[in-house]
Amino acid sequence: MGKFALRVGILAWTLLAALAVQADSANAIMRLLNSRASGSRKGYAEAAEEVAKKAKEGNPVYGFVLALVSRESDAPPAARLDDATRTKYLDSCRDKIKRLALEKNNSMAWYLLSLDANDTNLLHRAADAGNIQAQNAWGSFILTHSMDEGISTNEQRRVMGLAFDYFKKAADTGDANGLYNLGTCHARGYGTPQDDQSAFNCFRAAAEKGHPEALNNVGWFFREGRVVEKDFEMAAKWFAKSAANENPYGQFNYGLALQRGEGVPKDLKKAAELFRIAGDNGCIEAIDAYGVALWRGEGVRENHRKAFQQFIRAANLGYPPAMENIATCYSRGTGVPADENLATEWKIRSRAARGDRNAQAWLHQNAK
Repeated sequence: MGKFALRVGILAWTLLAALAVQADSANAIMRLLNSRASGSRKGYAEAAEEVAKKAKEGNPVYGFVLALVSRESDAPPAARLDDATRTKYLDSCRDKIKRLALEKNNSMAWYLLSLDANDTNLLHRAADAGNIQAQNAWGSFILTHSMDEGISTNEQRRVMGLAFDYFKKAADTGDANGLYNLGTCHARGYGTPQDDQSAFNCFRAAAEKGHPEALNNVGWFFREGRVVEKDFEMAAKWFAKSAANENPYGQFNYGLALQRGEGVPKDLKKAAELFRIAGDNGCIEAIDAYGVALWRGEGVRENHRKAFQQFIRAANLGYPPAMENIATCYSRGTGVPADENLATEWKIRSRAARGDRNAQAWLHQNAK
């Protein structure tokens, strides 16, 4: 499956109706936040363009939501604002949203205020008030913190159970992100017994609503033959749908299908290109896979130096197989001068990254 991630849900209508936003405008805001949350880079970029257009036309809600999104490092081009424009958009609507929160106890208003102020107390309030996005975001927040060091097993179980309950509330409304988050809990045993069938059911329901990461995960179940009959052709179809949404994990897995010829004709050139794009979009596994393609000259011109650079990128992000590939490069002198000491060190780094305590102790004493 793709990298563990928890997603926030779609924008509710309540705030938009209260501010008298036209239906077509509301749909654009919903698409912006939904695609942002679900991992659809394509949908995110397209919605941002429409939202930015409405914001420039003077719609205060559009400007406010766009300004919130613009703070993120991976905001699409249309949502990249300078500080002055961001401040103008936020100031133009903040008071209206505050009044809605305080006077009407509007759950979406509380949620937007929590994003504006980066305030988890407001986020919790919005979640308990029934806002779907906040339920997903709060569940993700407390689940992530339940994994911090120093938390007792009993407390961890309690918090994971709370997170599961918030995701279920969102999922019960049919929200794609809630379904995806609930599927992740079933798949990993967070707050509930591990259950592949329930995970698949949730991912499938989210995928049918177009959730890009759920599309990828459904493909994984078919590729692995987990709770469904192994079917490479079906897996490739789901991966392709995820990749079409520019989801990096869908791109990576579809690239693997093309590389291996599983369910689709083998196409090493297209596979290598997908690995490159997925890696640039944040998939660590794809960075390493593109390095392997460069190292072997599969679908791309052989270039050991560039391959080594890819392995370093992935290794710096903590990916053990890339560390093993670096060790091989140093051992064979491919892409870098041969150096058995560095080869040994990177082999140990790989074992340490996988949790080997002896390797971790060796690195603490010997690595530079």
